[in-house]
Amino acid sequence: MPSPESHLGRAIDAGSAWFAWLAVAAASATTSAVAAEPEDAWQRVVEQTMAETCAIRGLPLKRPVDVRPMSRFQGGYTEGIGSTVWEAEYADAWRDGWCALGVYCAPRGKTGTGRGGTASNRPGLYDVVENALYIDTAADARSTVAHEFVHALQHQNFPDMNALHLWYNRDLSAAGNTVIEGGAHIVGWSFSGQERVRLCLMAPEPGESRRPRWWDWEPNAFRAHEVFPHAFGPEIALANLLDGGTDGLDRMLADPPLSTLAVLKPAAAGPVDFIHLPVDVLAAALPESNCEIGLRNTAGAVGIWGLLRQHGDAVAAGDEIPDFLTHWSGDRFVHYRCPGEHDDELAWLTRWRTTEAALAFAAHLRGVVPSMVEYGGVLGAEPVVVVRNRAVVVLTPGFDGLLDAVAEAETRTFSRYREWIASGCFPQGVCYDPLDKTQATSSGEMPEMCTQSAPAPSSFVDWVARVRQVRNVPVPRIADTPQLSEDAGRLAVFCTRNAARNTDLKTACRAAYGGVSYLLRLDAEPDWRRLTRCVDLTDLRPWLEDAYFADSQRAFASPTVVPATYGPVLAVRAFERDGASGLSELLAAPPMSSLQVLRPDLAAPVELIGLPHATLAAHGCRVDASESQGILGIWNLSMDYDLAPEDDAMPAYLLDWRGDRQAFVRCDSDDRPSSGWVWISRWQSPDAARSFARTYRALAPAAFEETGLDAAADVQVDEETVWIVPSELAELTPLLQDETEIRSYADFRDWVAGGCFPQSSCN
Repeated sequence: MPSPESHLGRAIDAGSAWFAWLAVAAASATTSAVAAEPEDAWQRVVEQTMAETCAIRGLPLKRPVDVRPMSRFQGGYTEGIGSTVWEAEYADAWRDGWCALGVYCAPRGKTGTGRGGTASNRPGLYDVVENALYIDTAADARSTVAHEFVHALQHQNFPDMNALHLWYNRDLSAAGNTVIEGGAHIVGWSFSGQERVRLCLMAPEPGESRRPRWWDWEPNAFRAHEVFPHAFGPEIALANLLDGGTDGLDRMLADPPLSTLAVLKPAAAGPVDFIHLPVDVLAAALPESNCEIGLRNTAGAVGIWGLLRQHGDAVAAGDEIPDFLTHWSGDRFVHYRCPGEHDDELAWLTRWRTTEAALAFAAHLRGVVPSMVEYGGVLGAEPVVVVRNRAVVVLTPGFDGLLDAVAEAETRTFSRYREWIASGCFPQGVCYDPLDKTQATSSGEMPEMCTQSAPAPSSFVDWVARVRQVRNVPVPRIADTPQLSEDAGRLAVFCTRNAARNTDLKTACRAAYGGVSYLLRLDAEPDWRRLTRCVDLTDLRPWLEDAYFADSQRAFASPTVVPATYGPVLAVRAFERDGASGLSELLAAPPMSSLQVLRPDLAAPVELIGLPHATLAAHGCRVDASESQGILGIWNLSMDYDLAPEDDAMPAYLLDWRGDRQAFVRCDSDDRPSSGWVWISRWQSPDAARSFARTYRALAPAAFEETGLDAAADVQVDEETVWIVPSELAELTPLLQDETEIRSYADFRDWVAGGCFPQSSCN
């Protein structure tokens, strides 16, 4: 079989940096102008996103870019390679090469064949050859379109990045892709509220690893290279964006890191040794075996870390890279595929900055060699591990006698990426570029969406400003947290006892004590203390709603969700207004209704309703149950039966709600026992009262059957009051109108001072 490196056509283009699979955390995408079933709305979303992405990145679009549905992509994802289109024979060569090194053995058959397949579950990718974005049409577009379109802009403006081809040097590819993927993530995630928060929170503490704590990355042998750009890239890109704006992102692309070690430990890393192994000399040592040259590549510091970790090396098992690996300066291996089973050959040269590091690596490697060979299952015998000055040579028996040839392999040292490019991408001899010269420019009509004069969207600018504040201005700690926690607990008990038949009041009270408790929990966690700074207060409630109630279709109108999502906003505003004293004041005077939680700007009092129990008893009637529905109950009832839009827009008349009471009244008359739900509600204006009455009358028959309300009830509007009395209890209407007591309270303190009406006293 000829060397895979001699067949760098369409099959391997997908393995370039521009085809790097989209990050695990990136959002999904939607359709495009050229989708099989185009929709104008989705086309506008895609075009608007691309225009905003251009404005954010400030890079010119030199060639028009197609946007196509992922269903049209003719490729498959090759597990363990980090690529999308590989002909099967090349994928097998790749697999066997890494198996020989003991790094990762993908199960056979899981290879992209260029005929579709597993790439369909990727939300998006950019094809450098076709100059097209492939986007999953099933979900939200903006994050994925922005991410992949950034790749197009990167490619067109920094073509030297094409040389980051993982077939030649997977370590360099993983390192360079941190700036490629990191820059794309920063822009793509800026379109998602959830990811904006994630990026803001990810800042590592001084002296800690660049790896963000929220990303579950482990340096096992497979994921060490595969996920590396996505685990480390966002933080690096964000830091450069904050320090130098988009020019900082450009500088990263012009001069990316040369090794994963330079990403992991930038202070410890130095120049990198690029090695040209004597492949012809090695091949000549195997004349009778008919072996063919297979994979030539570089493991790098992170690959070696993963290799040792995977095979049980105790020192490598920690979360931080072992100290001796910080002295890595370069490595190169070559695998020869031989016709029989378990007879392949391997040569591997690693170089180190100190003899001590070389000796340490050799010792660790010897400890795992038996496991490597057994795991890979392609070598005929265990290789020898020899230290030569600051180099470590690993050779299988077929290369006996070639220690000097490998140890003295031609080596060139580079400190900057551009120096390596100028060398012709040594040891390749030519820098990989999937495009021919005719593709470098476009004769098509340029789109109008990208103009360098367009300003970045205000949402992006505001978000960057918030992140800067989080990183540069310490988030103030909350004073007196034990006392505030105790006060929140006391309020919870008080409201539970004294608003036992008023869910609306309990919901409002819970928003206060729950919001303060939530803020106190954030204050105790350094990773999350920044949250309220990372999220604009107008976005905080939707962020919480998405985070905790993603499956709730009507979360915004739920008595359970409202305190959990609006309460923290109330608490943050109180804290920003007056620190711990503001939180204490919120607990002393919480809102009296869910309307006051949703709209704290409304200062109207709440009216509580007390039914005439004694008078009803004198007429042989009693109240078996009572409750206050509040605006949430009315809103949900309206939505359930298609009388209100199912979105976050509250019907306007609900803003005039002032109080309500539902009661199940039972009358034990000898002649005709009767019972039903009485509903009394108070409104600020007669118009609002009439709107509610119309809503009740318009309810579908199913509503009355499910709620127990009476479709034939007597509905009377008396100025600002609506009286709804079941037909069986119609004779009680005058009594209720004359005897029902209504009291108005300006705030929580007034209610407590008045004895927690309609109770006779506060419990």
